[in-house]
Parts: sequence; C-alpha cells; structure tokens
Amino acid sequence: MLILYLRLMRLPQWIKNLILFAGLIFSKKVFELDALGKVSLAFFFFSLVASSQYVFNDFLDREEDAKHPEKKHRPIASGELDVGIALAITGIILPFALIGSYLLSVPFFFLTIFYLGFNIIYSKVLKHIVILDVMSISIGFVLRAIAGALVIGVQFSNWLLLCTFMLALFWGFSKRRGEISILKDQAGKHRKILQEYSIEFLDLMMAIVATLTLVSYVMYTVSPTTAKSLGTEHMVYTVPIVVYAIFRSLYIIYIKNMGHDPTRAILTDKAVLVSGVLWLLLVLSLMFGNFSGLVPVL
Repeated sequence: MLILYLRLMRLPQWIKNLILFAGLIFSKKVFELDALGKVSLAFFFFSLVASSQYVFNDFLDREEDAKHPEKKHRPIASGELDVGIALAITGIILPFALIGSYLLSVPFFFLTIFYLGFNIIYSKVLKHIVILDVMSISIGFVLRAIAGALVIGVQFSNWLLLCTFMLALFWGFSKRRGEISILKDQAGKHRKILQEYSIEFLDLMMAIVATLTLVSYVMYTVSPTTAKSLGTEHMVYTVPIVVYAIFRSLYIIYIKNMGHDPTRAILTDKAVLVSGVLWLLLVLSLMFGNFSGLVPVL
C-alpha cells in the first residue's frame, strides 16, 4: 500500500519544484547555510502540498484516466489502491505540510495556500477552458518561483519570472500536443478540452512560445539590472546552452514523441540533464568568480 501511495504522489514530478531554488541562486545566497536550509524545507513542504493535489486530481479524474493508455495504470484509476485509504493518508500529509510551511515562513505559507486554492480552481474550472488551461499550469510555475524567493525574503527578477512562465507554456503546449498524438480520435473522451486543440494549432503555439522564451532569456542576460544584481556582465555567455536546451526539447517532442510526459522526457534525456548542470555551473562561476579583464568586450 505504501508503494502504491508513493506512486500516487508522483515523486518524479517534484523536479518541477526545483524552481524554488532559483531565488536562492540568483540572490547569491546559495552558499549561506541558513538560506539553503529554509529553501530546502520549503521545497519539501511545497512538494507535499503538490503531491496532495495530485491525489485529489487522480480521485476526481479516475474515470477519465481509466480510458488513457498510460494513466489507466495509476493506483486509483486501476483500482489497485482504495480511494478511502488514499484520501485518508492525504488528510494527514496535507495539514502537516501546511503547518510546516506556516512555521517556516508566514508569507510562504500564504502563497502555498494560494497555490493550493488556485489548483482547485484549475481542476474545477480552468482546465476546461482552452488556452487558459495551459496558462494556468504556467502560472503555477511562477508561483513556485515566487515562493522560493519569499521564504528567504528576497526579490525575484521580473525577467526570470517571465522566462519561467514562457518555458512552462512551451512544455504545457507540448503536453497537449503529445496527448492528442497518442490518443488520436479518443483524445476528447479522455479530456474534453483536447477537442478544442489541433496538432497544427499547438505547433504554432509552441513555435511562438519557444521564440519568446529565448528572447526573454537573452534580454534578461543583457539587462543592466541583471549585471548589477548578479555582479557580472557576462551572463550572455550562458545563452548558447539555453538555445541548445530548447532545440533539444523540440527534438524530444517531435522526434522522440515524448512531449506528453515532459517530466519523464527531461529526466531520461542525458543531453538535457547535462545542459542543465553545465548552465548552473556556468551561472555560479560567473556570479562568484572574478572574470574582470578575462572576457573580452567587443
């Protein structure tokens, strides 16, 4: 039963909550143990709240998931895990996570409550409205980024919030495209909102959002505000890695046909993982290393 419930919590999805550490990194507090500890606890509590939401969603969508070729294997949809037991365990975990969030940081707690409420509205209303369904998912990532900054009392760059929103939109539209590609004529039976989309429309949306993501990130790297806050004018040298990661993502979506499961696509693609590690190491090197006079100004 424990293993089934852990599957229900979708632990691999916790990778989405790593965005909470962005405020820690870009406020240059990543090596401060107190701040690192707070964000780590925030990551844990927020992930428990998100997992609780997954349980409620699986409960509400159990009939639709039973018709999906992959989701039908989820513990509730398949009938492997009793619904009452799943909800009872969640009834313990969710209050624990919320109390921990409150003790950690009051602003973080209220944003977590807002995130939970927003997801309930998404499950009931927004996920049934074309375009707004994907935008709502992207807003969830922005809320994660803000939460990570709130817990340590720092401001988050508006540029990075924009990049976060755009990148989440990109993967959101790719997920819809992947679902239609896999389910084909059965897509509408699994999720009614899929009837409002087409492959051609989603291809157009992804092209636009991918472009906006790259433009937003480039503008962030060359912004005078960025240079002042990060203490380096050389963030632009991270752009090639981000460009490659976006192009590799397109390859994953269109060639490997894994757009329907962005988390698994990212976690199983070594090129994307290596790109992420290289990007992080380069960012930290630029922020904390002294490259004055070493990088030519053209």
